[in-house]
Amino acid sequence: MKKLLLGIFALSTVFAANAQDKKFQIGLVLGPTFNATKIQTTKIERNGIGTGFTIGIGGNYMFNQNIGLASGIQFDLESFKLNYGSDDNSTALGSSAALGDVFYAYTDTDIKKYEDGAVEDFADTTAFQLMTRKFRSKYITIPIFLKFQTNMIGSFIYYGKFGLRTSVLAGVRMDDTGFDADYDAADANNQFSRNATATSREQTNMKPESVKKGLSHIRTGIGIYGGAEWNFTGSTFLYGEFGFNYGITPVLYQQSSHLVDRVEDQANPGTYTYSNLDVKNNPQHVFELKIGLLF
Repeated sequence: MKKLLLGIFALSTVFAANAQDKKFQIGLVLGPTFNATKIQTTKIERNGIGTGFTIGIGGNYMFNQNIGLASGIQFDLESFKLNYGSDDNSTALGSSAALGDVFYAYTDTDIKKYEDGAVEDFADTTAFQLMTRKFRSKYITIPIFLKFQTNMIGSFIYYGKFGLRTSVLAGVRMDDTGFDADYDAADANNQFSRNATATSREQTNMKPESVKKGLSHIRTGIGIYGGAEWNFTGSTFLYGEFGFNYGITPVLYQQSSHLVDRVEDQANPGTYTYSNLDVKNNPQHVFELKIGLLF
């Protein structure tokens, strides 16, 4: 976090040195974000709308009076929830269809990697049956937009922007709700099973040990924005804008490195197979409301 803030400060200093040419503007930006994961699998379901907050620097470089390039660098704090199971797997928390049985093995707050049908480097039996997961993520976002603006109308300029909003994952923690379970590496049919006396509970600040952290490292959306700039003094503008970003890349890893999907053999009830949870392609749409200053 400190390195990121120092980087933003250094970048703004370099940009400010060129700000005498009013083709170029730079300033601070902040505001709330809202995200909606588009679920395209029966393995999971969205639990409400996620929220977030962004802060950073933004700038414009105008090719002429009406067309330019808008970019910057932002630091995003976001959260959203997904359902992975239900208490009885017959009604999935409001869903019309049941979700599956999803497990993971863990030590303290570290979630162990599951690969080739077994938990990697794990001699314990501690496991968890996952019902709901809240992702708490940090992103570094670089928007690159074409900007189309009007001439000055009174003290205001009105504009629209179109382009790409790309975010790089900087960190993630997970708050999970579910049930205590057992892991038995020697039992191929009952590798994972919920404790008979388990009651629903939450465990917080969980993190996978593998390189794959549950969320994709890169998230990209096609964005369209509209806003207005108010020239309230000298060459300083106060602006506000609202935008929608249509997700085109998955927000989750399509095949999890740590979540285990238990599937019952319909021809042989009580017999199970285990594999890494595959949730297919689930992009995330982001709504963004920002206010800022341009100098």
